[in-house]
Amino acid sequence: MYHLAASQMDEKLQYKLLSGAIVPRPIGWITSENTETGVINLAPFSFTSGAGQKLPLISMAILRKEDFSIKDTARNLLNHPEGVVNIVSKSFIDKMNATAAKVSADVSELSLADIQTVNSKTVSPPGVADALIRLEVKVYQYIPIRDREDRIITDMFILEITDYHLDESVYDEEKGYVLYEALDPVARLAGNLYTDITKPYVLERPE
Repeated sequence: MYHLAASQMDEKLQYKLLSGAIVPRPIGWITSENTETGVINLAPFSFTSGAGQKLPLISMAILRKEDFSIKDTARNLLNHPEGVVNIVSKSFIDKMNATAAKVSADVSELSLADIQTVNSKTVSPPGVADALIRLEVKVYQYIPIRDREDRIITDMFILEITDYHLDESVYDEEKGYVLYEALDPVARLAGNLYTDITKPYVLERPE
């Protein structure tokens, strides 16, 4: 078995092993608003997960750029702490991928793939109209993660869900279940690799 000490790795290998081992990862495709310009940003972040049960919380880690500058989404959430997390289905994975392009802050990623939006109920940023599940969120907690030289390397957000929007095709209202096969969600692996649900199986927890 290979043993690799993290302290002896460069940043590139560190990222390869982290993104290759922590898989599959859900994609938080989040809309946010630059209130100064009115530009709506839309970007995917795969370091996203659930973070609470007593409160409906999501964690989203937004890595800083190579020069440690903040990304547009993180800046927007700090200045206007609202957004919509759109769940990515396989049918529009290409649109999601298009919004990962590096563009200037005055360009809305919505224009990169002709993405239509829908108004939200509680927050001001709109959601993606094609998304079968949309989660309106507000920033619950912000955690700047720093390296050993005290530079911020990750903007970590804990987001509280205020509203759920679920398409009738993916929600069993009677049981309160999300219908995963109908949702057909996409997850991130490493590099340019993605995956989807193939054949779910049941595994009962022990008492």
